[in-house]
Amino acid sequence: MGFALFSSAHHAIAAKSALQDLVFDAETKTALHTEMAKKNLFVKRGVGNDANAMDQSKRLRTGGDYTHSPYAAPPYHPPPPAVSMWGTPGYIAAPPPYNHYAAYSVPPVAMTSPSPVPGPTAYAPVQNTKDNPPCNTLFIGNLGETVIEEELRSLFSVQPGYKQMKVLRQDRNTVCFIEFEDVNAASAVHHNLQGAVIPSSGRGGMRIQYPLFAQ
Repeated sequence: MGFALFSSAHHAIAAKSALQDLVFDAETKTALHTEMAKKNLFVKRGVGNDANAMDQSKRLRTGGDYTHSPYAAPPYHPPPPAVSMWGTPGYIAAPPPYNHYAAYSVPPVAMTSPSPVPGPTAYAPVQNTKDNPPCNTLFIGNLGETVIEEELRSLFSVQPGYKQMKVLRQDRNTVCFIEFEDVNAASAVHHNLQGAVIPSSGRGGMRIQYPLFAQ
């Protein structure tokens, strides 16, 4: 049994949906069973020689405030706001744009954003009868284990509102999560690229769904 701590319930539920029942040991056919930890869950750290062996400060809390502690609370240092809360620490928020013309009297030249690259020309019908309420994150399924990550990125990164992408590879099962700026941007991709065929996937059209998030 193990525990995984996420930055928010939003991401914990998405990971739970993607990893449920995935086979992680090909020899024993052992599958993952994931569930949300209950509140007030605590882990026994071992039995000591005195009555204070089960220190209440050792309790692992999953919700609510916890103020009882025999030790003085350390000073609070707020986390830097620039770090992204989605995916791995490698995702860092973009710095503010640098003004190349600040030292000159010449006004900056207006730059136009490039238009999104048209979607793929090949589509295949997919069954998507168990979708969830719209949100700004998309779950991409029906991907083969041979799918090339850069091929996925080149398709989605040019779509309006794209923020970041995360590919999870398991034994004969690959899924992908894509985050957009808002629900409208995600909904447009959900509609326009549903059933699009990724050549390296080898499984026909990809299935685009909204992940199930906690309310």
